Amino acid sequence: MQNIKDIQDETLTSQTVSAIPAAEESSTLQAQLAELHDLRKQMSAMVLDASLAQSALPAPVSQRIRQQFQDRTFAPSELQAAIREARGMLADLNGGSAVQGPARIEGMLAPEERLQAAVDDLFGVPREKRLQNASAPRLSGIRELYLTLTGDYELHGGFYPQRAQLATTADFSGLVKNALNKLVTNTWEDLGRAGYDWWKDITVQEHFNSLHDITGTLIGTVGDLPAVAEGASYTELQVGDSPETASFTKYGGYIPLTLELIDRDETRKLRAYARELATAGMRKISKLVAQIFTANGGVGPTMADGGALFNATAVTTAGGHANLGTSALSADAWDQTCRKVYRQPMLIKNSAPLRGTGPMLAVNPKFILVPRALQKTALELCSGALVRESGYVYDNVLKGSAVPVVVPDWADDNDWAAACDPRVVPAIFVGERFGLMPEIFVAGDELSPAVFTNDEHRLKVRHYLAVWVNDYRPLFKNNVA
Repeated sequence: MQNIKDIQDETLTSQTVSAIPAAEESSTLQAQLAELHDLRKQMSAMVLDASLAQSALPAPVSQRIRQQFQDRTFAPSELQAAIREARGMLADLNGGSAVQGPARIEGMLAPEERLQAAVDDLFGVPREKRLQNASAPRLSGIRELYLTLTGDYELHGGFYPQRAQLATTADFSGLVKNALNKLVTNTWEDLGRAGYDWWKDITVQEHFNSLHDITGTLIGTVGDLPAVAEGASYTELQVGDSPETASFTKYGGYIPLTLELIDRDETRKLRAYARELATAGMRKISKLVAQIFTANGGVGPTMADGGALFNATAVTTAGGHANLGTSALSADAWDQTCRKVYRQPMLIKNSAPLRGTGPMLAVNPKFILVPRALQKTALELCSGALVRESGYVYDNVLKGSAVPVVVPDWADDNDWAAACDPRVVPAIFVGERFGLMPEIFVAGDELSPAVFTNDEHRLKVRHYLAVWVNDYRPLFKNNVA
């Protein structure tokens, strides 16, 4: 591009009057470019000051970076890369002495990490282990966090870096999401201690790497090894399978985190939202497993052999499971139930000649599943020292024979069930794709469409689950009239 002097020289040489406006236009352009350059230089200086102030780097290292970037324009990513490089160098140099105390470790923390610690404190959740001793600013509420990160003081639903008070790459949505997921974890554990993870006792929990349909194959046992005469051919062993299938179901929804809620500084309500999402996830699994015993009028889902999960039909009949009774819970009823489960024939092959001819399962149930109304009866049966019946008192020989499990989702006060230890003979499976706990997302960021159109961030919960019965033999149900 020609400079102003060259343009002026050409103008004087050619004596062209029309070139004078062009020279004036070029001069104006040069002035505007100079003004923009000065503005960028000023903004770079402000970013440099803010970033170094938040970096917590030692003064000599900070000064060296300042000398490298001052009096020139630069991209923020270039400065952040230099700060990360300096932190890495200091970590290498001080690695041997980093265990001397929390102060040295704290000096290596990025501003984003300190801010996450402050947000964790705001929501009342434990910090990460490496942030336990870090000093972090105390936030007054969700409103202060939002305004200092976004600069959105008029609540337009946007990001205004010129007014944001924190020079950090962390965003409001990400920080809140991290804290809420920790809150979900804590609530999940609290619910488990309260009894809502009862299903863990009787199920196998399994992780899957895709959302393909699941085939839970039950391989038949070899009923008996026949004798083979010298020189004779081996005969084929009759081994089959009973494939039960299941599909993943996606559960979820969202709760709006409105700008009005932020402006009212309703941090307690936001904490309550997260706890409610965790509760919904835990109760969903509890309900799905409980419904296996109560579906279809109390006989459960239909299995691959054509029979209901719980039925009283002989096992030698197609679809027969012989695992349904009508006895009220008592010592004798429990002993009879254990006997029937113990004598269940293992699968060889689901064909007419071999159906129900396998060796005995030979495993007693470990868990008595009861509604809350039968909790006392189950505890007396399993842990009481004495039995009192019709004026007789005698030693409780069944003490310790089972573990009572209260199913909070059962409404019937009389029905009860038995289940074997899933580590020995598994029956019910709970499949998960991205974890047993529901995932919490804060959908979008400060510039997302929902923030603009609805004045809200969205707390989304997502849960992929598959629950199915793989084998009827370890289960028994009593539907009491």
